[in-house]
Amino acid sequence: MPTLLLQNNYTVIQDINNSMLLIIVITALCILGILSLTSYFAWFYPIELLTHFKVQYFVAALILTGILLIFRQKRILKSKVPILLGLVVISLNIVEILPWYLPNSQQATNQTPQIRIESFNVNVENEEYQQSIDIVRKDNPDIALFIEIHDTWYNNLKTGFKDIFPYSFRSPGGGLAVFSRIPLEDARGVNLDEVGHHLVTNFNINGKTIHFIGTHPMVPVKPKTFHRRNRQLAALEKYINQQQNSVIIAGDFNLSPWSPYYRKFIKKTNLHNTRLGFGALPSWPRPATHVRIPSWLIPLLNIPIDHCLVSKNFGVVNTYVSQHGNSDHAAIVVDLVLRS
Repeated sequence: MPTLLLQNNYTVIQDINNSMLLIIVITALCILGILSLTSYFAWFYPIELLTHFKVQYFVAALILTGILLIFRQKRILKSKVPILLGLVVISLNIVEILPWYLPNSQQATNQTPQIRIESFNVNVENEEYQQSIDIVRKDNPDIALFIEIHDTWYNNLKTGFKDIFPYSFRSPGGGLAVFSRIPLEDARGVNLDEVGHHLVTNFNINGKTIHFIGTHPMVPVKPKTFHRRNRQLAALEKYINQQQNSVIIAGDFNLSPWSPYYRKFIKKTNLHNTRLGFGALPSWPRPATHVRIPSWLIPLLNIPIDHCLVSKNFGVVNTYVSQHGNSDHAAIVVDLVLRS
């Protein structure tokens, strides 16, 4: 009799635990569903910051739906509704992620690249100058944009690249500099509507003038910088639409492809993100001596915020994420061809 009583008590406790876990899983899926929808309506701070983690939401939804399927198999879950909810949440995210892995008409993977662009936020607190120099020398770009540089950074880069980049320009504001194998024409810093500093220059490919823009909108972690980043993006939209030549814009946008502000920017400028067809390619954050994020958390936060966007007459041969040295950003490298 005592043994039977103990077995009954154990069964009751097991049922309670299973019910609690089931409630937690279903609640988590509901929250994930709401988070997955934020990219369509989150124009305001701080909710917009939640739009950037589509891949994480997709993986979490897969895991939770898998748990529900196990519960269903063990007859702990009798209704199919929670599983259908899980599939809906998975679908909400996969429709946003899948296009980054699918072939598209602007890919030119079977062609020989005409120009390689590299964009690298080296981080203003980073003092491992040689690591970044070695990474860029290995990647061997024709044009390299550096972000968050100061006097010491620029002087080290000038020394480290003196044999491979005969042309360089440092913007008077914004912590931006460009190094190039190709002659730079009319290189200058520009303030657009007094909301942000950008680096612009022209260069020539096959007799065609290309307008290059280096940018680094504000980090949107406070209401003030959030609104300023969005004003910077709006000013860039106007500037790009005024250009008569083909455009390449690269930099740390502090913006993922799943933000409504990114959607607006692409729609207004009609530019192409070189990542398309090559994957989500998260570029931030990376572990570094100056990064104060716990190391175990960094892989869970990885998002793509460093971009290279190009006019429609460019073919994209390849885009990949390179190393990071001691920066919290990985460099991104893009191989392009200019179509007639």
